[in-house]
Amino acid sequence: MPCSNSQTYVLCSNESAETFVRADGAFIPFAHDFDISTVTTTVRGVGDIGDVKVIDLQCPLNRLIGRRVCKIGRSSGHTTGTVMAYALEYNDEKGISFFTDLLVVGENRQTFDLEGDSGSLIILTGQDSEKPRPIGIIWGGTANRGRLKLRCDHGPQNWTSGVDLGRLLDRLELDLIITSESLKGCRAAAKARVGGCS
Repeated sequence: MPCSNSQTYVLCSNESAETFVRADGAFIPFAHDFDISTVTTTVRGVGDIGDVKVIDLQCPLNRLIGRRVCKIGRSSGHTTGTVMAYALEYNDEKGISFFTDLLVVGENRQTFDLEGDSGSLIILTGQDSEKPRPIGIIWGGTANRGRLKLRCDHGPQNWTSGVDLGRLLDRLELDLIITSESLKGCRAAAKARVGGCS
């Protein structure tokens, strides 16, 4: 998997060269005096979250379309929206591409994200007393591609595109730490590997 400080994209290929997951990536060094014990698994403005919502393409997508989501972004803070589509056919000079991305429209015609919010976690709001569940990561939107007409009875709308988090984590062979117990275990394992890091 190509991955270095000079590259901004991580490509993860499976058996088919035409199929890949692409996501912005960044390596952020922590200051030497950073106290890792201050990190928590609670999402500010949302609270505790549940497991990542894995999108099963064998199941009807209408269980996902119309669901409410939220995110906490660097630039726009806490916003809410609705999942309007999953998967997008995009036609440009290179031909037709099929993106398995989420399209989210902000609530009350408000923008769901602003420039600088890329990488923010998209979280499905909880239903029937279930915890909110991460579903995607923002990677683009209106500012980058223009407005889309997603519904017949509406004009063009601001929209946000997000990578399917379950698929991305699977391809990168990563897990999202969502409980305090798991976080403590990871801290202990990291401390043992590094030898005394706090």
